[in-house]
Amino acid sequence: MLFLRKLNPNSWLRNQLIRHKIMFIYFPLILVPLFALGLISNHMYTNAIVKKTIKNVSDNSSLIITRITGMLTSAESFANMVTINFNKVIMDDQLSSESVVPSLQMYTQITNQLSYAMLVFPDVQSAAFIDTNNRIYGTSLSMERNPEALSDSAILKHIDASNGMNIWFPMQRRDYLTHDAQETVITLGKRIVNINTGQKLGILVLNIKESSLSAIYQKIGSIQDGSYFISDHKGVVISSQHPEELLQEVTDPEMKKWIVSTDNTSDLTSFQNGKTVVVSSDVPGFDWKLISMAPLRSLTADTRKITLFIIIIGTVCLFFALLGAGILSKLIAKPIMSLTKHMKRVKEGNLDIEFQVDSEDEIGLLASGFNAMIRRIQELLTNINFEQKKKREYELALIQAQIKPHFLYNTLDVIYTLSEMGRVRDVQRTTKSLADFYRAALSNGRETITIEEEIRNVKDYLSIERIRYSDVFNFEFDIASEIMTGLIPKLTIQPLVENAIYHGLKTKGSFGLLKVTGELACGKIRLKVTDDGIGMSAERLQSLQFIKASVTQHAVGYGLRNVHDRIQLYFGEEYGIHIESELGMGTEVSLWLPFRFEEG
Repeated sequence: MLFLRKLNPNSWLRNQLIRHKIMFIYFPLILVPLFALGLISNHMYTNAIVKKTIKNVSDNSSLIITRITGMLTSAESFANMVTINFNKVIMDDQLSSESVVPSLQMYTQITNQLSYAMLVFPDVQSAAFIDTNNRIYGTSLSMERNPEALSDSAILKHIDASNGMNIWFPMQRRDYLTHDAQETVITLGKRIVNINTGQKLGILVLNIKESSLSAIYQKIGSIQDGSYFISDHKGVVISSQHPEELLQEVTDPEMKKWIVSTDNTSDLTSFQNGKTVVVSSDVPGFDWKLISMAPLRSLTADTRKITLFIIIIGTVCLFFALLGAGILSKLIAKPIMSLTKHMKRVKEGNLDIEFQVDSEDEIGLLASGFNAMIRRIQELLTNINFEQKKKREYELALIQAQIKPHFLYNTLDVIYTLSEMGRVRDVQRTTKSLADFYRAALSNGRETITIEEEIRNVKDYLSIERIRYSDVFNFEFDIASEIMTGLIPKLTIQPLVENAIYHGLKTKGSFGLLKVTGELACGKIRLKVTDDGIGMSAERLQSLQFIKASVTQHAVGYGLRNVHDRIQLYFGEEYGIHIESELGMGTEVSLWLPFRFEEG
């Protein structure tokens, strides 16, 4: 009986120390639920991540497919537009010339139509037109190489046998009618016919680079450690983030089988690399499937960390929760709740708050970081508002400084004098230049325009000044074509030209020359305004230091500083104006800009 009493759990527990009793009772009550919570939360969180990933990937796939479809539709619009234009160009040429040998004008008109269409539809990389005599008119000389291959081309035969519909050909590499023989392209072909008679005029071939398709994957929601690729109905990869996979069959036989047999669907399955979330989406109008993959292990890496963290925290809490629940509630829970309330107020838009820090522990560091973050946000908002206001003030000041009333009435006086003299053509040119100058100055409210537009505005300005000061100077332009589409703040070059005329050439005493040049140097755009006027002394040149210049300095200095500061506000401190001048020899003002095509 004594032995049985010793084995009785109640008797054993009754004889233990109080702290042991508490630990013995609370140990399973805390530890078991905590571990169960870790396992269950791991499972639920993993499922939630997979479902969310599938949804995100599906949404991204829809965006990618929409962009790809838009790109392909754009190519078809290219073909339809060119068909109409070619009808006019070719028929007009046939009416005006009886020669069967294509004129240079004919070649220029066709290639110009192709180049213009490529500007309207930039998704098309290259295009070529083959007339009825197998002459090639390409958007580049590389498109016209290897004309011998045309006679045996299955593509051209297929297009020629059609009724003028747009025909898409599979992704491929070929050494004719392409920009580069090693480049993978998808091709659109169309038989161009006379709209009125149905007579064949030629064949149009358009190419879209595969890299243009795969570039979309990088721009739209790429998956960490995942990948996208497009496969045809046979399981051949026609577009991928990895160039070595192009035009090759899917390497994993199980995945290839899954791709060929499945419809629009998502799945969590095992291939040769372990469990993978795979989403397949059809591309409308084409027998293609966009495949999106994401390894499950990379998706659930945070889940495993959270589970391990829960276990560790549970173990720690098992020993300290029983003894320090009250102290921890006071030292940790209360400040956290207070910080949460402050963060909620920040979320509602109230930034004029500060959390009082009473300790230097983790909560104190978190509160200090919170306060620093709020102050930094306030500073950034203030700086942004100041810079925007300053930029607008500079722009308004420049416009007001340049579009001066005396410039307008001086020009009108010139127009009046020319009309009195009977120089009707000069009156027309001067009036047109004045109207174009003011139209460019307004620019529909845009802050930046292309260099081509800015140069055109400067030419209009110089045309007016040249009529006024025909015995003072002449001007030349030499602008590289590759920088013409670059962006520049409007009315940037004109103040430099005006300074050169009024402060360099007008007071020279002899006939002078003004040059405006532009080139691409070191990855940047460099524009130069050069005159052979009176130049500047070293002291005067030293006084034109823009960063420390006074707002009240002489007008020439203010105009240049205005342009310099506006450029730095738009593009950063590494850009702006650099002046070189020598007294009696002339002045050269260099303007540095980034090589940028999109306003942002």
